[in-house]
Amino acid sequence: MASYILLIREDLTKYPIPQDQLNTIIRAHMKWAEDLTARGIFKAGNGIASEGRLIEMVNGDLIVEPIRDVHQGVGGYYIIEAKDLQTAVEIAKECPTYKDGDLVEVRPLGA
Repeated sequence: MASYILLIREDLTKYPIPQDQLNTIIRAHMKWAEDLTARGIFKAGNGIASEGRLIEMVNGDLIVEPIRDVHQGVGGYYIIEAKDLQTAVEIAKECPTYKDGDLVEVRPLGA
């Protein structure tokens, strides 16, 4: 089994949203994490706050600025175990918030 990260990408410009809508999204992800745990493939995961900073070097200087791509920002992540990338993709297809416009990026961890 290998480890994979599922990055939940979402339009961060939609926040803040009404608390009841946010709670529904959180409950859906908690339920999915519980399911993945029951299957023995969940290793870690969490939501990620919308606000953050991007640090890059421009002409030898470190520049700190707001995250640029807020339309596909990372709103959370899961670390799972799967036998291969295709299996991880099949698991990622279960994400409960595609209907909310989320995208999921699947990547193997480690070299």
